[in-house]
Amino acid sequence: MNVLLTAPTGYIGRRLTVKLLEEKDVHLRLFVDDIRRVGEASLQNVEIVEGDVFNAEDLRRAVTGIETAYYPIRLFWAGAKFDESQKIFAEKFRDACIRAGVKKIIYLGVLGSDNTGDNLLRNMIETGEVLSALPDNIRTIWLRAGFVVGSGSSLFEVLRNLVQKVPVIFTPRWMEAKLAPVGIADTLEYLTKARNLEGQDSVVIDLGAEVISFRDMLKVTLKVMGLKRVFIPLPFTAHRLFSFLLMMVTPFSYKLSFLFIQTLKSRSVLPAGMDRDKARRYFPGISPLTFQGALERALNAIERNQVISRWTDSLAGISYADPEDEISRAVYRDIRTMDFGSLPPEKIFRAITSIGGRQGWFTFDILWKMRGLIDKLTGGFGTALGKRVESELRIGDMLDVWKVVDLRDNKRLLLEAQMKVAGKAWLEFTIEGTTLVQTAYHLPKGLFGRLYWYAMLPFHFFIFRDMIESIVKRAEAGDEKKSF
Repeated sequence: MNVLLTAPTGYIGRRLTVKLLEEKDVHLRLFVDDIRRVGEASLQNVEIVEGDVFNAEDLRRAVTGIETAYYPIRLFWAGAKFDESQKIFAEKFRDACIRAGVKKIIYLGVLGSDNTGDNLLRNMIETGEVLSALPDNIRTIWLRAGFVVGSGSSLFEVLRNLVQKVPVIFTPRWMEAKLAPVGIADTLEYLTKARNLEGQDSVVIDLGAEVISFRDMLKVTLKVMGLKRVFIPLPFTAHRLFSFLLMMVTPFSYKLSFLFIQTLKSRSVLPAGMDRDKARRYFPGISPLTFQGALERALNAIERNQVISRWTDSLAGISYADPEDEISRAVYRDIRTMDFGSLPPEKIFRAITSIGGRQGWFTFDILWKMRGLIDKLTGGFGTALGKRVESELRIGDMLDVWKVVDLRDNKRLLLEAQMKVAGKAWLEFTIEGTTLVQTAYHLPKGLFGRLYWYAMLPFHFFIFRDMIESIVKRAEAGDEKKSF
């Protein structure tokens, strides 16, 4: 079966790529905006179409010769542009599939009622309605799932961070929201088996093993992690107060924390015609895990350092465009060089890619944390994003306050700042012969951007000098192996 997977570098898309590659009867084609974000293992076993999903010609190339097409898998905080154009794009995607003779579209939507006033939820429901609007021309398998529970998922990271970092948990009324979570492994199983569903009619299938409140999810998380916390109920919603709390203890920004709570509340209103028995009838071989089972599986993956993807992979608001032209226009540079002598370049590179996350940023890690706090308080993500896993980096990964935009083994690591820097900033490490070159770039925006650079110069003097020296020392001592 010729299968097209769009958005294969998102949270679910990356995992579905791995799952589909295990299916012997599938010839997989990936439709990506940047081929560099596809893992080396995947590149060797799939066909790649690189292009823009909003470009008609690129879309035509992607769907030609395809039998089953997966509609772009759920973007997280996609942004106003995508939300507004989603219905239009769904129609273009459906029509392109019909013209190309595609037999089936598989769409993973959201489980929720369209009567909540949530625009994002309404847009995703309308997308499913558009894709299913021409059943005589193309079959649509519309899977509706609630919050996905898995290592690296947004719900999982909120629960884990809350129970770990907050000794007394206040439970406002929104925590009574009843949700129908589904494990990531089960979600992938449903998506994979949907391609072989027999019949000609379009169908809507609701997913979710149980209905459970967010408060009870916290209690189950405490039980599984072996922790005890005090719960104090609140007779009001405390929406903004808890958005601030989530911002401080999770990797979310304030805006994303606010959106997360709104989404919980809106998805707690389940569709009137919700039918979980339908999933059992169409997929009799799948016995979905309970919330506790999915949570235990997620924690196990974290402990084994086997997190294939993370919610940050689906942050459509972050661009992964090639930054080389912008870097060439950078007004300010801080360049440091250091000769590492007879040390193998691969040891230096391992030391470079080990920075951040639990390993921190050497002597002045506290300054990075302070900078991250300032970023949080001004609306950013701060340093709490950490690393997907400690053992590797790949293009598209988030690394504390940075995004990996280029990675060439034993040659180059390029990071783009995600904190507020009054313009754009990058941190680059390159290995040239026996010399390590570390360069900080800043492309300021207006007068404030220039003032920002000069205000940071005293910190740069200590931080950047310490960083390059510590990388070489870590490589000499072999400490870079600790993260692998």
